[in-house]
Amino acid sequence: DVLGGNLTERTATALAALWAAALLAGSASFFLISANRRADERLLIAGLRPSALESAHALGAVILAVGAGSIGFGFVVATNDIASPAHAWAAIVLGALAYEGVGIALAFLIRGDLEGSFVIILVFMFDAFVAGPVGAASGFWPNLLPLHHPSQLVVDAALNSDVDVARYAWSIAYTLVLLGVAALAHRRRLG
Repeated sequence: DVLGGNLTERTATALAALWAAALLAGSASFFLISANRRADERLLIAGLRPSALESAHALGAVILAVGAGSIGFGFVVATNDIASPAHAWAAIVLGALAYEGVGIALAFLIRGDLEGSFVIILVFMFDAFVAGPVGAASGFWPNLLPLHHPSQLVVDAALNSDVDVARYAWSIAYTLVLLGVAALAHRRRLG
């Protein structure tokens, strides 16, 4: 025990919250976009502007990610003494937003629900367990996966009041790229 809590327990709980929020946000966004295909088409036929539909989907996605991240964060701070709660919350929400981009983009590429859920789980498992802190991957390639830097941020936030600001830059850049890909896929589908 160090600083009022077990280091392994604090980091494991924080990582679990990040992973749960990311997987929930990615899966939920995949299924929401997949399930809304026909309804979206009908709304567009009825005269709704594509930009209004895109904005509604984007707002729903942000609410979902912030909600999933906040609930996971709530469990972390309720059960553990976290050194930097604000950084932990930001890292968890960034991970959820990144995986939301993954889920939305996959919804436009993969038609089947079963296939899409398998791909999301496969990407997540590789990301979290091979390239993340658990797998202790080294070199440049772990930087290419969405949860690498949010995972490092949440571990840092669990243990230290200071975190590496460069990890925020990587996390935000990666999240924006994924959300941009999702927006392009959405725009392409809407025509």
